[in-house]
Amino acid sequence: MLLVCIVSFLSGAFGCGYRFVGYDATQRDGEPRRIAVVTLENDSYEPGVELVVSQALRHEILGRGGLSLVDSGAAPDYTLRGRVLPVDTRSRSFTGDVLAREYEVTLRFQIRVDEAGGPGLDDAEFSAKELYLASADAAVLRKNRQEALRYLGGLLARRVHDKLDRELLGVVSREP
Repeated sequence: MLLVCIVSFLSGAFGCGYRFVGYDATQRDGEPRRIAVVTLENDSYEPGVELVVSQALRHEILGRGGLSLVDSGAAPDYTLRGRVLPVDTRSRSFTGDVLAREYEVTLRFQIRVDEAGGPGLDDAEFSAKELYLASADAAVLRKNRQEALRYLGGLLARRVHDKLDRELLGVVSREP
């Protein structure tokens, strides 16, 4: 039984594509660095999208190591600020009666990370697109759009955290 567990672990660790990551040794006593995420500004006409994106960024930080989410009044090591740019929606496919069947929504936002006593991260823009189904029911159409925006917020939050890992935290990939 023990041999089966060891073989399963090793085959999973070496064959799955996952890698262990290590954070730069310049951290204070091995503790995660502290970051505050200020709710993004909304430069779009999409109500509440700044809350969706800000919440996705906070959720991603809470779910990974290397950074600890704190309030902006708690003297963080980093402060993330930004703005949601105008959200673009286009019809992508049509029925035989020339009615929209699918829409494509594009979510874009800019962030800047200020470091206490350091250079931080200059403005960076993130963008992604997602399709969602059209519907004759306005409530269903709105819900489909909201779900697409929520998905894009999470996807882009992962990209933001990856960038923070590489450029601020010095994450290095370690082979298992």
